Amino acid sequence: MAKIAPFRALRFDPAQCGDLNLIVTQPYDKIGKDLQAEYYKRSPFNVSRIIKSDEVNQDPETPYPVAAKTFRDWIEQGLLKTDSLPAIYIYYQTFRFQSREYTRKGFVASVELEDKGVRAHENTLAGPKADRLRLLRALECSDELTFMLFSDSAHSAAKQMDEDIAGRPPLIEVKDDFGETHRLWAVTDSLAIKPLQTLLAERELLIADGHHRYETAINFKKECEAKGWKPVGVQGFDHRMMALFPMEDPGLVIFPTHRMIKNVPDFSGKNLLLALDKHFKISPTQSQAELLMGMETHAGSKVLGMRAAGTPAEYYLLELKDPEAMAKFGPKGLSAASQQLDVAILHSLILENILGIDAAKLAAGNNVEYGRSAEKALSRVGQDGIQATFLLNATTVKQVKEVAEAGERMPQKSTDFYPKLLAGLVMMKLEIEK
Repeated sequence: MAKIAPFRALRFDPAQCGDLNLIVTQPYDKIGKDLQAEYYKRSPFNVSRIIKSDEVNQDPETPYPVAAKTFRDWIEQGLLKTDSLPAIYIYYQTFRFQSREYTRKGFVASVELEDKGVRAHENTLAGPKADRLRLLRALECSDELTFMLFSDSAHSAAKQMDEDIAGRPPLIEVKDDFGETHRLWAVTDSLAIKPLQTLLAERELLIADGHHRYETAINFKKECEAKGWKPVGVQGFDHRMMALFPMEDPGLVIFPTHRMIKNVPDFSGKNLLLALDKHFKISPTQSQAELLMGMETHAGSKVLGMRAAGTPAEYYLLELKDPEAMAKFGPKGLSAASQQLDVAILHSLILENILGIDAAKLAAGNNVEYGRSAEKALSRVGQDGIQATFLLNATTVKQVKEVAEAGERMPQKSTDFYPKLLAGLVMMKLEIEK
């Protein structure tokens, strides 16, 4: 059960660093080299200089001495200041999706780490965890938010948060790279915090986004304990700063992440079609628009989109013929919840069984690229070594919950929650007795 507490956040001081819109960024794993360079240009105090320091470009296994020095310097110079009172920080994200405006409502708190009480739904990779652990050792700080979900069908948390911020201007208001609005309020009144603590004490947490960060925090905790270090209060190494959102929130939007295939030996589009015929009804479409419409129409019915080099038609809609195909030909012992996932069907029946891209090759990262835009993913076929693109419909929150409750994990990048939680709004400096 979740134990949450207010904490004294480390925040950028606009009087010292300037416009916070130039400081905040997307999460570290969304920052490629081009975006990293853009962030560096925006401000000498952009938070990417800590969370995605360019020293990693020179040494992929850097222990982050530059990021650590930058972090210490900013604190000494007063660019980063610690709030005077412990608070829970209410975090509202207002955005547009499918011509409607939503406000996703959550809050940021210090949460006691649990080895077993938190459910995860995605697999993690060793490389990113090792990278984040090196940075955590250097900073000794929760530098980014971990996105957590909890069940609240009565919407008690949203009602409480609306009351807490009624008539109050936000402490922080910024827009992200996509024009979505992020607002933060500090709540220091223990009487206002208590209902949220009581509610969460009865709830399990589910990791929505930040699996690598959560597992890294657990690994760092074990390292500290092995050294004989002691955590101090709710900002010790046995806690992590997290953003918590009700899974029933109408603003909980998930985008699909599409797969682009490359470096498959002896790849043949025609042979791929022949192999796909065993499990899928294959329907050529006349245009990209027709393919996307077909996927939308068949959402929830085990359907994929495809474009592959060397095939007679440009685009194909793939519909699973046998609803029991995963039970018969997929991984043994897989739960019914996982068997129903489009992404599991793609990874098992196509990537592994037909193209030979197993878990080890996925982890190596040489055969699959990922993208949010269906149009861009389709256009990549025949460019930069991309041999085929597979489109997915979005995984639902219900599916995420069911797979997590079954004790299983989806393939990496099965979910893409939108909008992302911004880095640079708040941090939590760890307090450690050494």
